[in-house]
Parts: sequence; C-alpha cells; structure tokens
Amino acid sequence: MTQLTWHTYSQSSNRFSDIELDWLFNQGSLTERLIQLSQNAFSLEIVSETLQMLRQDEYNYLNISSLQKQWVREVILKGNDIPWVYARSIILCNKNNQSNMNALTNIGTKSLGSILFEQDCFNRSEIEVTQYPIKLLPFQQFCDNLWARRSRFYNDTYMVVVQEIFLPHFWQTIQSTK
Repeated sequence: MTQLTWHTYSQSSNRFSDIELDWLFNQGSLTERLIQLSQNAFSLEIVSETLQMLRQDEYNYLNISSLQKQWVREVILKGNDIPWVYARSIILCNKNNQSNMNALTNIGTKSLGSILFEQDCFNRSEIEVTQYPIKLLPFQQFCDNLWARRSRFYNDTYMVVVQEIFLPHFWQTIQSTK
C-alpha cells in the first residue's frame, strides 16, 4: 500500500519556485484561477461519483473508521480542453443532516470549488502538499510523482476533503504564460 507523506507550507516552502508556491498554497478558489488562466475556456469532466472505500491515509486524515464507505467525487479540471488538474474529493455529512447530502453530491458538472467558495459558510484547514504517485490516479498517461495538495473544508453539516493533483500540462501552461 502506498503511504503518502504530506507537508505544510513551513515544511516545504524551500522546495518550490515562487510560482509553484503560489499555485500550491493559494487559499483562494482553484477553479476561479483556472477559469482566469484558461481565459474562460474551462471545463470539468466527471471521472466518477460513488460511495467507495478510501485509502488509509484518507481515513487517517479524516479521523474516521476505515470500515466505512464514503462519497468520493473524482473530476478532471481542464483548460482549453487540456487536462490540468485531477481532483479527488471526499464528502462527509453530519449524521444528523444526512438529508442535506444531495446539496454536494448531486451537482453534475458544476465545480465543487464553486460551491465551497460561493458563500463564507465553510472553514478551510491548512493546505498540505505531497508528491502523488501515478498509480493512485484513475488513468496512467502522466509521469510519476505529480505535485498534489489537500485541505479540509468544514462546517456544522459537512466535512469535505479536496485533493488536487496538478498534471504536467498545467505546469507547461504556467511556464508558457510567464
């Protein structure tokens, strides 16, 4: 089993260029930034939305039992029809508010980020980064050890873990726009 080691800004800031730091640790909406970068040629492709078992590091991060399936949404965020970011989100709902689960699980091709940043009703944890092995992606056409970030969004009803894995075409686009 692959064990990922996640690092905070203070643990890893010397590893990255200023541009990489800005994209990896920016607390704003990644979706909004990708829309701007793509000059409004942004799209989202759903890879899967299903109840599934998580990886052990995900259960540990959520501090929940590894015997429970959780709602997982996997999407590709694209700029100009080119895959830029693979996003894996885990959505937990307070047991007392299960009827509200549909508000985040039935959103179609709407970006989850657009909901999380829509109103100031979610708190966000510190962003952590890791090198993400290709074998954890649902597709294998990219190089290994891609940079990824994760954080938790939470309120009284939900906890959402968002993991965003930056694909090679994203970094190529960033380099070409300098």
